[in-house]
Amino acid sequence: MTSFVGRDREVAAARKLLSSTRLLTLTGPGGVGKTRLARRVGDAVRRAFPDGVWLVEVAHVNEGELVALSVAQALGLRDDTSAPLASLTDYLGGKHLLLILDNCEHLIDACAALVDRLIASTPDVRVLATSREPLGVLGEQVLPVAPLPVPERDEESGTVDVTETAALRLLIDRATAANPEFRVTDANLGALAAICLRLEGIPLALELAALRLRAFTPAQVLDRLDDTMRLLTTGLRTAPERQQTLEAAIRWSYDLCTQDEQHLWEQLAVFAGGFDLAAAEAVCVIDPPGALVDALTGLVDKSVLGHRADSDGAGRYTMLEPLRQFALARLVAHGDEHAVRLRHRDHYYRVARRSRTEYWGDADVAWFRDVTREHANLRAALRFALADPDGAHRGLQIASELRPFWEHYRFLLEGYRWLLDALGKDLAHTTDRARALAAASAIAAMLSDTVAANEYLRECVAIATELAAAEALVEATLLAAVLAFAESDPVRALELAEDAAQQARACGHHGAEMESLAFAYVCAMVLADPRAGTLAEHFLAKSTEHGSHLLGGLASWAVGTNHWRNGDEDKAIEELRRAIELLALFDRCVWTASAFDGLAWAAAACGDHQRAARLMGAAATVRRGSTQRLAHAMTDAVGEKVRLQVHNTLGGTDFRAAFDAGAALTLDEAVRYALGTEQPPLPMSKSVADDQLTRREKDVARLVAAGYSNKRIAAELVISIRTAESHVDHILTKLGFTSRAQVAAWVSKHPL
Repeated sequence: MTSFVGRDREVAAARKLLSSTRLLTLTGPGGVGKTRLARRVGDAVRRAFPDGVWLVEVAHVNEGELVALSVAQALGLRDDTSAPLASLTDYLGGKHLLLILDNCEHLIDACAALVDRLIASTPDVRVLATSREPLGVLGEQVLPVAPLPVPERDEESGTVDVTETAALRLLIDRATAANPEFRVTDANLGALAAICLRLEGIPLALELAALRLRAFTPAQVLDRLDDTMRLLTTGLRTAPERQQTLEAAIRWSYDLCTQDEQHLWEQLAVFAGGFDLAAAEAVCVIDPPGALVDALTGLVDKSVLGHRADSDGAGRYTMLEPLRQFALARLVAHGDEHAVRLRHRDHYYRVARRSRTEYWGDADVAWFRDVTREHANLRAALRFALADPDGAHRGLQIASELRPFWEHYRFLLEGYRWLLDALGKDLAHTTDRARALAAASAIAAMLSDTVAANEYLRECVAIATELAAAEALVEATLLAAVLAFAESDPVRALELAEDAAQQARACGHHGAEMESLAFAYVCAMVLADPRAGTLAEHFLAKSTEHGSHLLGGLASWAVGTNHWRNGDEDKAIEELRRAIELLALFDRCVWTASAFDGLAWAAAACGDHQRAARLMGAAATVRRGSTQRLAHAMTDAVGEKVRLQVHNTLGGTDFRAAFDAGAALTLDEAVRYALGTEQPPLPMSKSVADDQLTRREKDVARLVAAGYSNKRIAAELVISIRTAESHVDHILTKLGFTSRAQVAAWVSKHPL
């Protein structure tokens, strides 16, 4: 009755697997589209089965003894035997067909027994099953069915990419079918994309949301999706009862779980953005304790949880948002939410608190990785703590301990908001408050809000002095140095930074000592002070002693730029490449841009102005979106002179071309280029393009350069979206590019 959207890869994968296996099971949570996919696969492979493709709706069967009989009835066999299984195997013995067993989860044992018997006794029968968990039959091949791809959200801006995805196509298709007057416009496209993202691409949820678009605007539907279950409760009257509402589809899974699995599912609902085994064991309580792992395994098997191994080998569990909301409602109803959220809050406080020893040491990569991975959970912990009258102090601690993450990973504004909220709710004079004030002052200074920074600094000093909190006083001295620089007094800033380094060394505050040395070096570099070299070497020795990667990268940058200032370009390049190698270990580290800048300065000194301009372009892309205004002002004080020199040497046109080529590189490409392990793609000559690009591909390339999405390209050229996607892929391959931005840059230099 409705169009089939997306799933081309899944259909192709299922067809390939069915050619080599006797039993293929499509698994996934309720509403993800297993049945629709199975029917599509059956239609696609029917020519390979001379005796047909047969669909058996197991969902309607209530007793295991009736499964074999239902298969026989679907095949048209007479119901006149007391041994339906024997009759069925006799009938199928000479048949070459595909049997689709749909929705096996509630009779999983009976379905498994039947399939095991059929495969053993028939040479040419294959089975395609759909279930929320595997059948567990020997030789079974499992193909997990994921939700449809959804638009992406930019973490920094919070905006949602409106480039068409399968989820967005499905929502628009169903909305148009439900309401012929529905139109997609520039005004509502962002809300539609956000709906897909919020519903995580679950087809059933999108179908139900589309029905709501008959009575509400996309923005109104989006606003109400925080209560997904309440919004998506009616609509598909002709669907099976378990799929008429999203809640019914999920309740079907819930009722099939054991009591331990249900209890664990409810507790896991407090997590946001996934969790690992250690977090589940710290937050959830199942008696006896050993039962938790069994219950967790059961939820994975039943497709309530997804599980994947990260690049570092650590396992991570995820739960779709509608499933989480369903379970959270039951956790609240049972009166257990507050206790579970307390354990969740304290677990993530312990994750944040690791910064005290790991941020500046050899475990810094792991800490930043873990905090990045748990960002959503840390937000949830902060939100809960600061909403709880008794939890404000814990919220203050979490926000303060995350200070290195806020600063180095471009989350200054978010960190600032959490800190100010916590400071406003926990007014007691404690060391934790002094450190939180220091963190707030530092971020305010980086945001160039020196008035607020000075205000927080004064209160920090007063409390730290009152409590004799040595570490907080060290941080306050460093902050005074930063503010002196911001107020155009680098001489005073250098004196204070050196004083902070000495204080930090005396009280063993290693992270603050390295930060003070780093800042002192920057001040000395700006002043061309002879102490710069000594400060840089001291900083490098300290970071090497503690095995730091992030601060070690900054130390290598300091030593490298000092070599550049002294005219030793070879040593400068060696040390700056070391800085990039270390800083590249951190996904979002803003200081990578400074390392690119340093290499650009060294390249200019060597007379390679093309390379210098490209590295400047790469630095600009890495720096884009950063709110570290003060930090960039520091390097700009030196770098602007080099930039003007390179610009004047190359001329405006050549400088812009080289700069844009560097800016079009991805971070990985830029790192390889900076390290000298890979040259960036060179602009292709027009004659080569004329030889390799077809006329249609040139048309598509022009539209890519104009910023058109694949959907708009398809509409403009009156072709299908799939054809537009294919053309873009061909263009990237022929030109040797990896991004649309590179195509756009190339088109701007080579008019087609």
